[in-house]
Amino acid sequence: MTTKTDDKQADISLTTEKQYKRGEHPKSQANLQPFEKGISGNPGGRSLKYEQLKKALNRIGELSPDSWRSNDTYKDSVLERIWYEANGGSLGHIKILAELGCLDER
Repeated sequence: MTTKTDDKQADISLTTEKQYKRGEHPKSQANLQPFEKGISGNPGGRSLKYEQLKKALNRIGELSPDSWRSNDTYKDSVLERIWYEANGGSLGHIKILAELGCLDER
């Protein structure tokens, strides 16, 4: 059987007092350096990973909706479907087109 003093000692051993607040430890701030004014933290810019998809979607997006369904490949079918669903109000498809910049003005 445990006593109250044993329970208190168990609780004390599980709790520790922190010397530093979150993010204030000297080692956590040793490598931090602010960016100079006018210099980007991402000099390469946005990744061009989806550049080909953007070009293909733009090609399909330039067609009138009446000319859709004249696809020759599965790829064209998928691209047309993205525009079709976005035109129907699908927020997920609209988000894809917006993030790729397909909805930007020229």
